[in-house]
Amino acid sequence: MQSTFLLLVGAAAFGASMAIAQSATEPVAPRKPHFLARFDEQFRSADKDGDGALTREEAENARLRNIVDNFDRLDTNKDGKVTRDEIRALLRSRISS
Repeated sequence: MQSTFLLLVGAAAFGASMAIAQSATEPVAPRKPHFLARFDEQFRSADKDGDGALTREEAENARLRNIVDNFDRLDTNKDGKVTRDEIRALLRSRISS
Protein backbone atom coordinates (compact mmCIF):
# COMPACT_ATOMS: atom_id res chain seq x y z
CA MET A 1 0.00 0.00 0.00
CA GLN A 2 2.73 2.40 0.99
CA SER A 3 4.77 1.59 -2.14
CA THR A 4 1.71 2.30 -4.34
CA PHE A 5 1.28 5.66 -2.63
CA LEU A 6 4.95 6.54 -3.15
CA LEU A 7 4.71 5.47 -6.78
CA LEU A 8 1.69 7.74 -7.32
CA VAL A 9 3.41 10.70 -5.64
CA GLY A 10 6.52 10.15 -7.75
CA ALA A 11 4.47 9.94 -10.95
CA ALA A 12 2.58 13.14 -10.06
CA ALA A 13 5.83 14.97 -9.36
CA PHE A 14 7.34 13.77 -12.62
CA GLY A 15 4.23 14.79 -14.59
CA ALA A 16 4.21 18.23 -12.97
CA SER A 17 7.88 18.79 -13.77
CA MET A 18 7.29 17.79 -17.40
CA ALA A 19 4.38 20.22 -17.67
CA ILE A 20 6.47 23.04 -16.23
CA ALA A 21 9.35 22.27 -18.59
CA GLN A 22 7.02 22.21 -21.59
CA SER A 23 5.29 25.47 -20.68
CA ALA A 24 8.66 27.16 -20.22
CA THR A 25 9.57 26.46 -23.86
CA GLU A 26 6.24 27.59 -25.37
CA PRO A 27 6.18 31.11 -26.75
CA VAL A 28 4.41 33.69 -24.66
CA ALA A 29 1.50 35.43 -26.38
CA PRO A 30 2.06 39.16 -26.76
CA ARG A 31 0.12 41.28 -24.33
CA LYS A 32 -2.43 43.74 -25.58
CA PRO A 33 -1.48 47.36 -25.27
CA HIS A 34 -3.07 48.93 -22.23
CA PHE A 35 -5.53 51.05 -24.22
CA LEU A 36 -6.86 47.99 -26.11
CA ALA A 37 -7.35 46.04 -22.91
CA ARG A 38 -9.14 49.05 -21.42
CA PHE A 39 -11.35 49.40 -24.50
CA ASP A 40 -12.25 45.69 -24.39
CA GLU A 41 -13.22 46.07 -20.75
CA GLN A 42 -15.36 49.14 -21.47
CA PHE A 43 -17.01 47.45 -24.45
CA ARG A 44 -17.83 44.30 -22.44
CA SER A 45 -19.17 46.39 -19.58
CA ALA A 46 -21.37 48.47 -21.91
CA ASP A 47 -22.73 45.37 -23.68
CA LYS A 48 -25.54 44.77 -21.19
CA ASP A 49 -27.27 41.99 -23.15
CA GLY A 50 -23.97 40.19 -23.84
CA ASP A 51 -24.53 39.82 -27.58
CA GLY A 52 -21.08 41.12 -28.52
CA ALA A 53 -22.44 44.34 -29.99
CA LEU A 54 -23.48 47.76 -28.71
CA THR A 55 -26.72 49.49 -29.49
CA ARG A 56 -26.72 53.27 -29.52
CA GLU A 57 -28.53 53.18 -26.17
CA GLU A 58 -25.90 50.90 -24.60
CA ALA A 59 -23.12 53.19 -25.86
CA GLU A 60 -24.93 56.28 -24.53
CA ASN A 61 -25.58 54.69 -21.14
CA ALA A 62 -21.89 53.74 -20.88
CA ARG A 63 -20.90 57.27 -21.93
CA LEU A 64 -18.81 55.98 -24.84
CA ARG A 65 -18.84 59.36 -26.62
CA ASN A 66 -16.64 58.35 -29.57
CA ILE A 67 -18.91 55.44 -30.40
CA VAL A 68 -22.09 57.49 -29.95
CA ASP A 69 -20.76 60.37 -32.07
CA ASN A 70 -19.69 58.01 -34.89
CA PHE A 71 -22.40 55.39 -34.50
CA ASP A 72 -23.84 55.66 -38.03
CA ARG A 73 -20.37 55.45 -39.60
CA LEU A 74 -19.38 52.52 -37.40
CA ASP A 75 -22.59 50.55 -38.03
CA THR A 76 -21.56 49.54 -41.54
CA ASN A 77 -24.19 46.82 -41.97
CA LYS A 78 -26.93 49.13 -40.63
CA ASP A 79 -28.32 46.63 -38.14
CA GLY A 80 -28.53 49.16 -35.32
CA LYS A 81 -25.55 47.67 -33.50
CA VAL A 82 -21.81 48.26 -33.51
CA THR A 83 -19.42 45.33 -33.11
CA ARG A 84 -15.71 45.28 -32.34
CA ASP A 85 -15.10 44.14 -35.94
CA GLU A 86 -16.92 47.19 -37.32
CA ILE A 87 -14.86 49.46 -35.07
CA ARG A 88 -11.63 47.74 -36.15
CA ALA A 89 -12.59 48.08 -39.82
CA LEU A 90 -13.10 51.83 -39.47
CA LEU A 91 -9.82 52.22 -37.61
CA ARG A 92 -7.97 50.20 -40.26
CA SER A 93 -9.44 52.32 -43.04
CA ARG A 94 -8.35 55.49 -41.26
CA ILE A 95 -4.83 54.15 -40.75
CA SER A 96 -4.41 52.98 -44.34
CA SER A 97 -5.68 56.19 -45.90
